[in-house]
Amino acid sequence: MRINSEVNPTSLERRDLLKGLAVVLGAALTPACQRAVEVPAAQRVAGVARWSIEQRAIAHRCADLIMPATDTPSALAVGVGEFMDYVTSVWLQQSELDELLVGLNGLQKEAQHQFGKDFVALGEAEQVQLLTQMEAGGSAVNASAEELLHSKVFGRLKELTVVGYYFTEVGAKQERRYVPMPGRYDGYYKLNKVGRQWSS
Repeated sequence: MRINSEVNPTSLERRDLLKGLAVVLGAALTPACQRAVEVPAAQRVAGVARWSIEQRAIAHRCADLIMPATDTPSALAVGVGEFMDYVTSVWLQQSELDELLVGLNGLQKEAQHQFGKDFVALGEAEQVQLLTQMEAGGSAVNASAEELLHSKVFGRLKELTVVGYYFTEVGAKQERRYVPMPGRYDGYYKLNKVGRQWSS
């Protein structure tokens, strides 16, 4: 079941949401994602595809691994795939797109090297293992340029997924909780005690 309800928050709400997402991602949002979410959902029209069917399938599968279905729908179920298509075809600079495609091709190559199958044909455990390797590759002290690139590409996939997800109605209203008066500020409060971020 695909849910395609998008939220079009006011500019003030959008700014607060973008700040919150930057904290979640651990970095500032890229201009491509910032500009993409400023366009109302009904006006977002993907241009000519700038990636292959295989690259698109890998990126979409990664989105569902990054934000899987729990008590809320998965990334693809709420329309993150369409958001990825839109950003890659309209907003990414050519150099940014080239980096992303090299990373997706590297993920495919690594899947074939380690498991003898295409990435999308692997079981979830193998897919998660490859994504974990991709994310951790850039953190090693002696990381190669290729490992640094793959780590950066994972960051891009995570950004596209998280931003696309939280700008849907499900992401803004179900995944995050609204509490009009959440209480006192506690900078050391453990997220695992509440399980979700507050939306205000």
